[in-house]
Amino acid sequence: MPSLAQVICDLNESLALELVKHRLAMGDKPLDIVEECRNGMIAVGERYARGEYFLGDLVLSAEIFHEIMRVLAPTLDVKKTARRPVGKIVFGTVEGDIHDIGKNITISLLRCYGFEVYDLGVNVAPEKFVHYLKETGADILCLSALLSSCFEALQRTVKLVRLFDEQGRIKILIGGLVNEKVRQYAGADDWVDDARRGVTICQKWMGVL
Repeated sequence: MPSLAQVICDLNESLALELVKHRLAMGDKPLDIVEECRNGMIAVGERYARGEYFLGDLVLSAEIFHEIMRVLAPTLDVKKTARRPVGKIVFGTVEGDIHDIGKNITISLLRCYGFEVYDLGVNVAPEKFVHYLKETGADILCLSALLSSCFEALQRTVKLVRLFDEQGRIKILIGGLVNEKVRQYAGADDWVDDARRGVTICQKWMGVL
């Protein structure tokens, strides 16, 4: 039987959902399933970059992931009785970058864990991030970047947010093809390269772990 990641990469929605339900029945951890879905989505993005897939294929893969998350949501350890969100997050891909698969996966998982997430999309200017932080009163800013040419945009965004947030209330998390060196360059509080760790960090910042 093919792996879940491979099935998602092949855009086989019915088999993907069947595999997810089977793995849940076998006792697999939901977050492990999410991680494999992430790998499948990354593979879809790679096929798109090589010209093997087109925009419609990317849309279909996002729909498959959305359906999988609907299946997984009841199994995730979410405080469904909470009336208020765990925290508010402004999330977007930085200026100059139009990649959004990793961002969308992380947002879906954050929402499953009770966060209110404002998705600003891709190619977001630093000023737009600051505007939405002011408007929403968000606690956390998540910035995605998969192009090294956009690391400077990461830095500009962080600097502008720090100027606005003089008290240092807002935590800033960067993700994508980043590492500790990029975090230091940008001036962010932490970095991630997978959705699960991103959720854990945001939960710790909000004091729920």
